Amino acid sequence: MKQNLRSACCLVVCTVLLASCAATSLTAVWKDPSFERPIRKIAVIGIFRTPAVRNLFEDEFVRQLGAHGVEAVASYTLIPIDELSDQDAITEKLGKLGIDNVLVTRLVDKKTVQSYVPGQVYAVPGYYRSWGGYHRYVYTPGYIVEDTYAFAETNIYEVKNDRLIWSARSETQISGVQQELIQSFVKIMADRLSADGLIR
Repeated sequence: MKQNLRSACCLVVCTVLLASCAATSLTAVWKDPSFERPIRKIAVIGIFRTPAVRNLFEDEFVRQLGAHGVEAVASYTLIPIDELSDQDAITEKLGKLGIDNVLVTRLVDKKTVQSYVPGQVYAVPGYYRSWGGYHRYVYTPGYIVEDTYAFAETNIYEVKNDRLIWSARSETQISGVQQELIQSFVKIMADRLSADGLIR
């Protein structure tokens, strides 16, 4: 009986751990081959409907880019959310602050996928005191899983001439804690920027 309980508990724990994992993958990356110098100072703009998400996202980019020696500025400290559509005003403000580049991330699509996970039967060795104790069985019923995916585009531009120098498309499975999801997303972006030579 204890063996059955351990197996069932193990199954529940594994299911919870798998459900809490969040994964981001890069589906396409492009870099302007003529851009060779590392980025020194950059503004980060997260285009999200919720100001709290924007703030959290930009702060995380500032933190991780800072670890690579980049002076990054969260745009919410400079630009109100209702002014994000005014590119000329943003360009002027960033230029006055000596910011050479701007990173912009926006959500381009979102989808939910349903999948069926079939039930399974586990044979657990039992006690041998009677003919009915040779095997005991544990059955887990099937269930429907809904996975939500967000598709984002992250671009880096030169402020002075609005030139695109780096672009990445990504797919993220939405699950777990929002802060951890953002941290994971930003780390993947920062690692790729480092690999592409845009940051250290």
